[in-house]
Amino acid sequence: MKKFISVVLVLSFVVGCGDSSPAGPHSGSDSAYYPLSVGNQWVYSRSGSISVAGIPISTISGENIADITGQVSHGEGFQVYVQEYNLSDTVDTAGQIVVLDSTFTTYMNVTDAGVYSYLSLAGSDSVGFVPFPLQVGATWQFSEEPPMTGEILSLTETVSVPAGTFENCLEMRITWIEAGNTVENVTDFAPNVGRVRNVYTQSYQSVVTTVTSELMSYSVN
Repeated sequence: MKKFISVVLVLSFVVGCGDSSPAGPHSGSDSAYYPLSVGNQWVYSRSGSISVAGIPISTISGENIADITGQVSHGEGFQVYVQEYNLSDTVDTAGQIVVLDSTFTTYMNVTDAGVYSYLSLAGSDSVGFVPFPLQVGATWQFSEEPPMTGEILSLTETVSVPAGTFENCLEMRITWIEAGNTVENVTDFAPNVGRVRNVYTQSYQSVVTTVTSELMSYSVN
């Protein structure tokens, strides 16, 4: 159970792989969905469940804090923002309580070509990529193995979360299949705020895991 849930925690942020070719700073309106500045912080509540054959067997509750703590040089010669995540989830399975704490770092970069996310400062493969310009119905593929597909669902979503109601949100879906797992990740981003909601669903045979993250508070420069 611990190993399975740990995978869920990580996969709800790692959305794909792709070769990156940063083309310099991006100042268009698309980048407003990804406000990157040192000192920015987002706090999310996390809730979800694990079910087998439609019967819930576990509940998940927790918190995630994301901070932009600095700016450094990538090994390929461009600047990236350091984004640190601190997660704490409680998994309750018939009264059996497991507390899972996790921390990890990503490196973010926005260019004219899109937004990139890296897990290390070496190499040019990004673990997250969203191409600009943003257009409803646009689809793209992150990698060939496993095949991961992104799609822009909307640029006009209204999303209500504990931090407030946000209009004109970008809604994006990432899907992939690997080792029998089917994953769907639907994320909403508000202009000049960033990610406000994320719904992660993983299906493996009769086991379905769903985790929803909702913005509770934020500080964006």
